[in-house]
Amino acid sequence: MYNLLHRRRRWVLAVVLSALLRVPALAGDAEWKALNDQVVPQMTAGNLDKAEQLPGKGLVEAEKSFGAAHRNTETSIGNLALVLRFQKRYEESEKHYRRALALREKTLGVKHPSTALMMLNLADVVQAQKRYAEAETLQRAVLPIFGKAHGEDPKTATALNNLGANLQMQERYEEAEPLLRRALAMKEKTMGSMSPSVAHTLNNLATVCEALGRKDEAARHRARALEIQKQALAKA
Repeated sequence: MYNLLHRRRRWVLAVVLSALLRVPALAGDAEWKALNDQVVPQMTAGNLDKAEQLPGKGLVEAEKSFGAAHRNTETSIGNLALVLRFQKRYEESEKHYRRALALREKTLGVKHPSTALMMLNLADVVQAQKRYAEAETLQRAVLPIFGKAHGEDPKTATALNNLGANLQMQERYEEAEPLLRRALAMKEKTMGSMSPSVAHTLNNLATVCEALGRKDEAARHRARALEIQKQALAKA
């Protein structure tokens, strides 16, 4: 189970960290870059306490060297928010995501796909605090941006899954089902039918089917999700 969770952490990081666009090295930013480049390896290895220290130091260095509104500063803020999110320190994470989002909106615009990805990350920590309606507003704002920028893509599938899961938690099962089915089809197409991420959406869909009284269908989805998870463990 540890290996499966480790593999899922790595996949989530691959999606989330694409929001933290790398910027070219500039004169004087060697210290910042050295700190920033250590964050992902430390998180992937599960060293969250050490990972937390790096973006904090990187943020201090970025603000000193580049200023509060620079892209390097935004990257450090986003890194810090991500580490705090994985530590389940959602209120702290939210504060930093909001700051990073404001900077990204100013530099890239509110309709840019990278801005939308930061918005989706913010929605995750808002939803984790059970502020479902607020998270839903953010998730619905992301979907058309992703659809236009990425089309059928793992990022779009993740946004669909997250909104469907949110509606599921609000017991709005009939609204959640078509979103989860779209997410499932898109993940199967773009990530492969045996991706652990497919199993995650299958389990969400099973919960919805069960709530709607379709227990046999729910059982089939859960059985398929379990088989995917078993194969992922066997490959780990």
